[in-house]
Amino acid sequence: MPYRYLFTILFLFSSSISFSQQFFHIGSTEDVETEPVFGILLAGGASDNDDGMKWLAQRANGGDVVVLRASGSDGYNNYIYNQLGVEVNSVTSIVIIGSSQANNPDVCEAVDNAEMVFIAGGNQWHYYNEWKGTCLQEALNRHVNEKNAPIGGTSAGLAVLGEIVYTAENGTVTADQALANPYHNRVTLEREFLQVPFMQDIVTDSHYDERDRQGRHTVFLARMVKDWQLDAKGIGVDEYTAVGVDENGIARVFGETAYDDNAYFLRANSMPEVCEQGEPLTWYNDQTAVMVYKIKGDPEGTITFDLNNWEEGEGGEWWAWYTENGEFYQIPAATVSTVESENSHNIRLYPNPASQHLWVETLLHDPLKSYRIFDTAGRKLAHEKTANTGRIQIDLTTLHPGTYLFLMEFENNRKLYKFVKQ
Repeated sequence: MPYRYLFTILFLFSSSISFSQQFFHIGSTEDVETEPVFGILLAGGASDNDDGMKWLAQRANGGDVVVLRASGSDGYNNYIYNQLGVEVNSVTSIVIIGSSQANNPDVCEAVDNAEMVFIAGGNQWHYYNEWKGTCLQEALNRHVNEKNAPIGGTSAGLAVLGEIVYTAENGTVTADQALANPYHNRVTLEREFLQVPFMQDIVTDSHYDERDRQGRHTVFLARMVKDWQLDAKGIGVDEYTAVGVDENGIARVFGETAYDDNAYFLRANSMPEVCEQGEPLTWYNDQTAVMVYKIKGDPEGTITFDLNNWEEGEGGEWWAWYTENGEFYQIPAATVSTVESENSHNIRLYPNPASQHLWVETLLHDPLKSYRIFDTAGRKLAHEKTANTGRIQIDLTTLHPGTYLFLMEFENNRKLYKFVKQ
């Protein structure tokens, strides 16, 4: 790392553009090159989760860390360098105010040399608006896609790590405002900022339960489906929780035992029924508009969810979220109403409860491609493709007695029901 980082604050100048740039440095002044291991840390926005931060710092493999922020100073330097118990070569915090500073070659060189980048909290509109189209945006994308190095963020820093960014350009939107009007002027979503692996079609949100953000996050997904026809997904993180995504796309949730905090993995199941300017959101889809895998974190991050398929988890529980006329509802997935009659939604499961076999009939014109069976803890027990004959028989002899979730994947939709094995 260049000798100039030895000083706490430096004012840097180029030959043609003047930068009043603040660098705060601790550790070695010499750059080292190590072999980092890719990973993502999505932190919920309160005091930093030490276990999650250790996990991320270990992936720098003794290299250099860069912290990016739009205000403040060196609050992360001593924390990462001395307090985590993880050896790194150096930590440099850089305060970036305006696009000209995001285009400072020294900033972009520091990111290119870093084996780990962490984006602090603040206001994500500054990050999106002032970094987009700059060499810093390019350096961050090189960092994760070419160097395969770890990256993390908390609060506003978390907000810019998904492919879809809630920018908060016009200020923060509340759940009530968004649900009453999905096109409220504060529901501002943008794309084409960072291309972080495993974060495609994802919008993130933090301070989740503390600030009652489940409803607005649902609105973000509805807009992504309606406006861009995306396979919309979301990751929500409570304040004292952090989600670590490893190089294989497995997400683990770090949490403090003193707090009942969780992480939420959301996936849209259908098009919203009503998502229009000035109209309350209705997104019902038989109570399964959005399927959510909820995980309570622990210090070791032992409970996981697979971001490769968004269907399999270990140790969490499935929930179903939906809205009716602007009212938000969340129910355990196992309580989703079972279809009992032939004319109900054109789908019938029988007998229910079942013993040896379950019959499924569908009169929908939308072709049925496959089905999956999960237990109520989210473990996938069966996955079969179908020929869409309209009526299929499913062998249940290998299942133990209990309640199961039955997910049908159609060409243009998904539907989830429950059945009981006697």
